[in-house]
Amino acid sequence: MNNACGSRGSLRFLLFGIPTEIQPFSWLLLSVLGLSMYSNSPSPLPSAMIFIVVGMLTLIAHELGHALTARAFTRTTPLIIIGNLGGLTYTPARMPSRASHFLMVFAGPFASFVLGVIAAVALGLQVGAVGSALMIYVMEPLSFIPGVNVPESAYLPVAEALAEGGINHFALLLYSTFFIVCFWWTVFNLMPILPMDGGHLLLTVTNNPKLTATVGLVLSILLCIWFLTGGSIFMTLMLGYFAWINWQILK
Repeated sequence: MNNACGSRGSLRFLLFGIPTEIQPFSWLLLSVLGLSMYSNSPSPLPSAMIFIVVGMLTLIAHELGHALTARAFTRTTPLIIIGNLGGLTYTPARMPSRASHFLMVFAGPFASFVLGVIAAVALGLQVGAVGSALMIYVMEPLSFIPGVNVPESAYLPVAEALAEGGINHFALLLYSTFFIVCFWWTVFNLMPILPMDGGHLLLTVTNNPKLTATVGLVLSILLCIWFLTGGSIFMTLMLGYFAWINWQILK
């Protein structure tokens, strides 16, 4: 734990009484990911900067979900570290049961999803249609699936507010980024692949490391191929790394 907290140039602060550290590499990683995602955007730099901020807030909310739940069950003070490929929550005591451990792990993805809900409510309040904004948040990221479409009526309040000056394009970009990051970070993180939360949830339920690693290896290889065919080098490398982790567990 001491080595994990010793990164030079890290930002350290208390968040709801929980020691939190943001390591420099996390900013670099978010910058690379943001610039690669918005390289073909009409305004790549502002879009990437918004992504970096939203991505960091999502990571913090995610780890805070883990930490607050762990503190509630163990009555000890955890430590949050944002660095490497994401975040980590260190707890000085073991969770008292498998059920409490499951809830602690699940609380992270739940918190990141709720952050998106908060952003949707904020957009809804600004345009006067909370229900429409929540519908956009939940359904728009899934619109690539045949048969899943956001009703045009859901966009009307946003379009009217934009035309009347009740909201500007910068705010819309901010909300849209929150929706994309919070939704897909939650979905991706819940996939049953170690070391993601979905893998730890499966391990908690099955109590079988070999079975969990086998599922994680197969799924990470399939996703690695899918991202490679889609041209996403960053996600291909990440899934390849996850495949290697699960392979090492099986060995």
